[in-house]
Amino acid sequence: MQTAYLYGDSTLSPLTVDLIAFLPDALDFAVQALLCDARIDDAAQRVAKLTESTEKEIEAAQTLVIDALLLLDRAPAAAGESLAGRCAVRIRHGMNELVRAEAEGARAAVSAEAVRAEQSAANERGAFAKAFEALVLRRALPDAIESIQITSDATSYAARVRASTAYGLNWITKIEIPSSHPLGRILRLDRLIERIEVQAPEESGWLHKEVKIRTQRLDRFYLAELHVAAAATTAKLRVAPDGSGGGFDLTFADEAAHVEIVRVQENGNAPDLPYKATPDDATSLREFHDRLRGMATELLGHKTAVVAATVDDRPMSQLQSPRVLVERLIANIAPVVQNVGRRSLTADELVLKRQIADNQREELFVSRAALRQKIESLPAALQRIFDPLELAAPLPPPTPQPFALLREPGEARPVTVPPPDAAVPAAAQTQPMPTGNRNRVDTKANHESVAPGSGVPRPSLT
Repeated sequence: MQTAYLYGDSTLSPLTVDLIAFLPDALDFAVQALLCDARIDDAAQRVAKLTESTEKEIEAAQTLVIDALLLLDRAPAAAGESLAGRCAVRIRHGMNELVRAEAEGARAAVSAEAVRAEQSAANERGAFAKAFEALVLRRALPDAIESIQITSDATSYAARVRASTAYGLNWITKIEIPSSHPLGRILRLDRLIERIEVQAPEESGWLHKEVKIRTQRLDRFYLAELHVAAAATTAKLRVAPDGSGGGFDLTFADEAAHVEIVRVQENGNAPDLPYKATPDDATSLREFHDRLRGMATELLGHKTAVVAATVDDRPMSQLQSPRVLVERLIANIAPVVQNVGRRSLTADELVLKRQIADNQREELFVSRAALRQKIESLPAALQRIFDPLELAAPLPPPTPQPFALLREPGEARPVTVPPPDAAVPAAAQTQPMPTGNRNRVDTKANHESVAPGSGVPRPSLT
């Protein structure tokens, strides 16, 4: 059963994963991916600049040869069989050979640098894929759709988790099934549930074979295959431990409210048409469904490796720019993070709550400052990728001056009352205070007064 999370203000959120635990690990992955991307880009730019500068140098050398050849052509003695002529021929040949050899050497150096850059890029993409593996083995991605596939051979089960997102990311994770788990060995269903009977198709008759609806004990079958997805759960039950022979395929939909039964024949013929379980059978099958689903979801804590991962159907290890995945991930979770921030009662924290018992809630939080610290190692340009998460310290609300709103527009400032030892001008002694200001005090006037006889403001003792 998925956990329901509340916002910091205790209202229900749509989250079914612990976003507070996910964010620090996600930022660690994103930082590592962006650093890998930057190093790949630096290596590519280095090769591009080297290629450009090398070609310019080769062109300059070829121009030099052309200028030299023009000079030789202008020398009359450079022709014919004379000594100067023979030297001119050898000089022409030598210059051409020298430029050709130097150009080949320079281009070979560029090619070697390109090979090194490509190898470096492959290593960086490998590190990026490892960082992704560490993230998904540790945390569930928000909005990711997972399905668990369990298959059997003659002696054991193998389990995989297939996951996908709406932004083109797909991956398959291997699960190591513990020996203590019910699926640690081939499972006969009476070890999972004591007795389960349904009305299901059965072939009967010696001379005239016909299919009738009869009571079937499913607990006598073996689990050959199990597929658990968000929309439905499918279980293949077979008569033999190795998954051979006849049996039934059950498909549970709408939390087992609807169950479809297909009889699989022993002779290998095509399965019968689907049969919908009766309402009474669907009720009795609900417990069976819950146990199958719970048994499979228990395995999610035993993921061991990512065996395949793609972005837009391209293997992650061949992704040209790891930054693409980071930008999509940030864009996907940003609206959720923003909403959590707005519903958190503390400005510099992201807060969620979850109910752990009757009348008891647990608060989960992470400070924005701790998240900002994780991206501070990046250059400023790369830090801006995280702007949609709104991790910057929130601006404090403006603090209004006390009593400032009590004065009406155009109203005169209240008169400052000097301390007892201050000399009060005669005009001030006789000037009455405005009627509307008798009970109002100006805070600025309270913080400064005039020293006697100096005309210089001094701190007020009041």
